[in-house]
Amino acid sequence: MTSLEQPDTTQIRKLTVRGPSGTRQRLLPRLESAHWPAPSDGSWVLVRQVAASAIGSSLAEELLQKTRQQLNTRDPSEVIRFPSLAALLAALIEDICKGVAPQRWYWQRWSGLWPLPVGDAIQQLLQEHPLQLVAVCHQLASDSQLSTVWYRLSADNASAVLWSLRYELGLEPASCGIGGSSQDTDIAVKPIPEQQAQVWKPIVASFSETDPRSELALLVLATELAALALCNNPGHTLASFRRQLAPSRLQPEPESGGLLTAMARAQNPAPAREKVPPQKTESVPSPEVSSSPGAMPVPDPELTLDHPGSAASIDISKPDTRPPALYQDTARPPSSRKWPEPHQSHQHAGNIHTAMAGTLYLLNVLNRPDIQTIMAQAWQSLPNGWAWLYRLARELELDPGDPLCEFLAKRLGLKSATELETLPKLPERQRVLSLVARWFHQDDLWCPALLRGPGELGYTPGHLDLYQDSSQVRLEVRLAGLDLNPGWLPWLGTVVTFHFDHFPQLKRARS
Repeated sequence: MTSLEQPDTTQIRKLTVRGPSGTRQRLLPRLESAHWPAPSDGSWVLVRQVAASAIGSSLAEELLQKTRQQLNTRDPSEVIRFPSLAALLAALIEDICKGVAPQRWYWQRWSGLWPLPVGDAIQQLLQEHPLQLVAVCHQLASDSQLSTVWYRLSADNASAVLWSLRYELGLEPASCGIGGSSQDTDIAVKPIPEQQAQVWKPIVASFSETDPRSELALLVLATELAALALCNNPGHTLASFRRQLAPSRLQPEPESGGLLTAMARAQNPAPAREKVPPQKTESVPSPEVSSSPGAMPVPDPELTLDHPGSAASIDISKPDTRPPALYQDTARPPSSRKWPEPHQSHQHAGNIHTAMAGTLYLLNVLNRPDIQTIMAQAWQSLPNGWAWLYRLARELELDPGDPLCEFLAKRLGLKSATELETLPKLPERQRVLSLVARWFHQDDLWCPALLRGPGELGYTPGHLDLYQDSSQVRLEVRLAGLDLNPGWLPWLGTVVTFHFDHFPQLKRARS
């Protein structure tokens, strides 16, 4: 299935060189080894065309320079930006549902989806990127399109996507059977936030309990809100969510406003097998360049380089099935970047500055097999992965007044950081600390200094990014593997990525 993929390459979908014999062969190695502009904040930048002219020896550098200039343009007819892969996927799915995707130059990389029924096209996109499901659903709900999209899925479509998400969570299909007594079910599952409940209730109530579309909705919610409970007792966890969302089988009335989905349209869903009418596109498919924390088939850049006499050109004139082109802009944390966006709404959960960035290193401690065994045995005592992180960090004197604590409180559904101290104590504390003492030296590593360091957190549902300046890298932490990318953590329901780069504003902790 999928793995955490980083935007560390640039790919040109088709290269056409016009010039002296051998120019193309000499140009390719230079393009492959070139340092392409690369954003470090997860943004996806789709570029339609880059053109440059130069003599053969200067062609690669000229192309890079032109690319940098193009990325700074604000002309949406040439450059489109999305703040995240999930925002890109949501926008593409919405345009597919509306039947306008074939008309957009920046979607032509996915032209193979145009002949498919709408539900099949959505299935293919979601099934290829199950780790984006939570964030995509948030974006669709924000755009009042979640219900519309869900009704375009057939039972078979939803079943395929359901299988992919189960696989990433490590769940066997048989373990996801919804059942269990009310007493058992509610031990570890907190109430669904009202805003999310309003979004999902109409959808869940519209399908039978055994319909894959209903099961998929529950699994998406549980992945975000109760991942640890879901991994250890999926049947009871999903049953609790169902009782909260579908106490009756009545079809809801249309709702509107805020995050409420456009149920009026969903009341008369289009048939699942309805096809998007094929439409003619430009003779030269849109080239695009993109960068993202997860590789996906993004439109690749159309690059045309013309040099009179001994011209070389990079051109895109045919679709391609290779991985996406990944162009990345100047490395900056999210708060210092402002991207113009092609669609009206995109999710932004805000960024957090912390003086305790090392707290997230503890995710690599919690993810060790011995600790995972303890968590699986004691999950009912502390039923949320974020709570385990907080309690372990408090063993190293995490500052309760740091903004990171407010972030953790929100993840746990608490009103404020002061409520974090009402959480149960760290289960099997002595057992956990004895393991930690065996793994790490107490004097120079497992001490309060491990947590201290400035950083910036960027969060969207299902994804957490930590940005730190390269000066914050510590040899002892690196040798212990604590600042390695945690990646996908099923028990947290989140992909966690650490970014170390030149971030001068993060060299000092904020007061």
